[in-house]
Amino acid sequence: MNTVRNMKWALWLLIIASLSLIVACGQAAPAVPPPAEEAVAEEAASPAEEPAMEMESITFQAGYLPQGNISFIPAYVAKEKGFFEEQGLDVTIEHTPPGTGAQFQLLAAKNIEFITSPSDTHLKGIDQSDTPFVAVITLGHAADHALMVLDNGEIENLADVKGKLVGYKFQPDPWLLSMLTAVDLSLDDVQLVPVGFDPRVLLPESGEGKVDALQVFKSNEPNILTHEGHPVKVFYPEDFGVHFLGQNILTHRDFITERPEMVQHFVKAFLKGLEYSVDPANTEEVVDIIIQYAGKDADRDHNRFIYQTEIEPSYITGPGTGEVGLGYATDEEWQDMIDIMLEFGGIENEIPLDQVVDMQFVKAAYNNGELIWP
Repeated sequence: MNTVRNMKWALWLLIIASLSLIVACGQAAPAVPPPAEEAVAEEAASPAEEPAMEMESITFQAGYLPQGNISFIPAYVAKEKGFFEEQGLDVTIEHTPPGTGAQFQLLAAKNIEFITSPSDTHLKGIDQSDTPFVAVITLGHAADHALMVLDNGEIENLADVKGKLVGYKFQPDPWLLSMLTAVDLSLDDVQLVPVGFDPRVLLPESGEGKVDALQVFKSNEPNILTHEGHPVKVFYPEDFGVHFLGQNILTHRDFITERPEMVQHFVKAFLKGLEYSVDPANTEEVVDIIIQYAGKDADRDHNRFIYQTEIEPSYITGPGTGEVGLGYATDEEWQDMIDIMLEFGGIENEIPLDQVVDMQFVKAAYNNGELIWP
C-alpha cells in the first residue's frame, strides 16, 4: 500500500508540479570608584533584566516566483514590518521554481512549515496521494481562474464558445466544465487544445492565434494582454453559479498536533500582515515590499494589478469572514467545492473535511471580528 501511495505521490508532484543583551545605565559614573564590597552589593541590588524572547526559526515557501499574490504578500509584510518577530518567529521566506512542486515535497518531509496552494490542487493532492496537508488559512473565496477571450465581438456570451477552440494548461478544470453546463454546453461542444502559459495564443496577428478562448489566472493574463493593447473579455465562474475557493496556506497535519503554538503564532502574524496589506493607506508601501522580493527589474504596475485584483472584497471575503475575520472559510464553502469537483471529475472520492481544513487557529486569532494583537 505504501509503495502505491508513494508512486501516486510522485506522479502528483510531477503534475503540479546567540542572543545579545544591551544594557544601558542612566546614571553618571561616580568620581571615585566605590569599594569593591559596595560595587558587589550595588550589582546584587540591581533589578534582574527581562530575558529576550526566544525566537523559533521556521520556513514559509511560496508556491511560485516572488510576485504580488495575496498568499505571498502577507508573509512579505509580516516579515518586513516585524509582525513575525513580535510573535517569536524568525521566518525564512522561500519561493518555488515553476512546475517543480518542490514545496509539497519539502512540507511532506517536514523540512519546512508552511506553503501556499490553490484549493483545487490541495483537494486533488489529498484525493490522489493522501497528502498530509491541512489548510489553516483560506484567502480566496472565488476561483483563481476564469475564461478569457478577445473583446472583438466574436464571442459575446459564454454560449458563443460552442464550436470554438478552448485552451487549457494542464487539464480542463471542473470549474470550466461546470460553467459550460450552466449554459447548456458540454466538452463535446468545444475543441480543447493544450497550451502553455503565454496568453498571446489568443492573438492571430502575433502569429500565435491557436485558440479562441483560454483558461487563465484572472489576476495575471488579462492584465498582460490589456497592457499590450488587446482588450479582453473575461467570464468568471462565480457569475455562472460556480463557487470555488482560491488560495490557501497549508501546513503539515503533524504540526497542528505537535507544534500548535508555532502554528498559532504564524497564523496570527500572517493575518496581521493581511490586515496591513488590505488597508488602502498602505498600498504603495506594500507594493514597495513586493518589489523588494520580486526584484528591482520586476514590473511594478503588473505586480500592483495582481495585488489589487486579489484584495478585492469579492475575492477575500466570504460568508464567514464578517463574523470571524479575513482568512476564514466555512465548512459549507469547502463542501460545495468538493461536491463540484466530484461531479465534474476533479476528484474521485469524497474527502472528509477534517482532512482538508482546520480553521481553529484563524478563529483563535480574532475576537468579534477584530484581530487580537499582539
